[in-house]
Amino acid sequence: MSKWSEPIITATLVSVVFFPLDHRLKLSRHVWSPKTIQQAVRLAVEIPSHRRAADAFSELTGVAITKSSLQRLCEQAGSQLVVKQAAEAKAVVSVPQRDEVELRKRVTPDSEVMSVSADGVMVCLLKEGWKEVKVASISAVEQSDEGATLTHHSYRAGLWEASLYGQHLWAEACRRGLENAKTVVCVSDGAIWIWNLMFMCFAYRVEILDWWHAVQRLWTIANACLTPAAAAVWVIQQQHTLAHTHLRDVIHQVRLLYPRATPLPQEVRQALAYLFANRHRMRYRHFRQAGYPIGSGTVESACKVVVQQRMKQAGMRWSRKGAQAMLALRCALLSDRWHHEWSSLP
Repeated sequence: MSKWSEPIITATLVSVVFFPLDHRLKLSRHVWSPKTIQQAVRLAVEIPSHRRAADAFSELTGVAITKSSLQRLCEQAGSQLVVKQAAEAKAVVSVPQRDEVELRKRVTPDSEVMSVSADGVMVCLLKEGWKEVKVASISAVEQSDEGATLTHHSYRAGLWEASLYGQHLWAEACRRGLENAKTVVCVSDGAIWIWNLMFMCFAYRVEILDWWHAVQRLWTIANACLTPAAAAVWVIQQQHTLAHTHLRDVIHQVRLLYPRATPLPQEVRQALAYLFANRHRMRYRHFRQAGYPIGSGTVESACKVVVQQRMKQAGMRWSRKGAQAMLALRCALLSDRWHHEWSSLP
């Protein structure tokens, strides 16, 4: 028996046996090496089933691993990442100590104009039912003659209340250098909680109502009184008007559909109230000329890619801890920070 494989027994209250070779190879209490664990967890984060991921990993590597073991590894690694993210979010909203100054170092953004969007998507939790996952996406804006292109996406998602979500949003914004960007463009739907958070996080910002959410309200108004064919014609006409920031003309056309003596249906009232409340966020002609994005497709895509593709498969129900762990791992992977985040875990 070699000197590396000979066990050393330490007598304490309970006999503990360890092998020096395990320490040399950086093995934990698991039978797998850290690199094996990392690759197995990454496969489980990408494949929307722990069982299929375990089978694929065993077939690819010849290393046997069960579904339950892989699920436990994901929850352990994800929970450590959740703790790390919580510490980051707390640090960026508190007065830094001397040993924390490094956390507040100046970060150069990927572009002069940065875009941030927020949205929510539902997932099913054990014993709790459907709960909302709040998702944030931050992107660099590349401006050209063809319009704005969003690149270098990063995400933060979790089962948080709005106030705690705001801390995580700001932590991700600081990581991406938004506080040093020339312009911060906030593109989202008309949810009040979203705009309240944008107001708190970004003092100087450009607020833009997502174009397609505005168009959806035009369809609501048209479908309430017109045939499908006539509604399509009317909406196309109003889209052109709205694209040139003539909201007053759109309201005038709505009044022609519903004369003053005609009561407005409830859904039409709600649609008009939505458009009026967000009127200062609908200067689309100006936004396009400035090279800003007018759609929140990045965060809507994030809801599908980060959350739905992995966590809303048929029959899936998650524990709150397991869901938060998977969300943290998915965000790290899809933000192209997998190796950096993994190397920072204990």
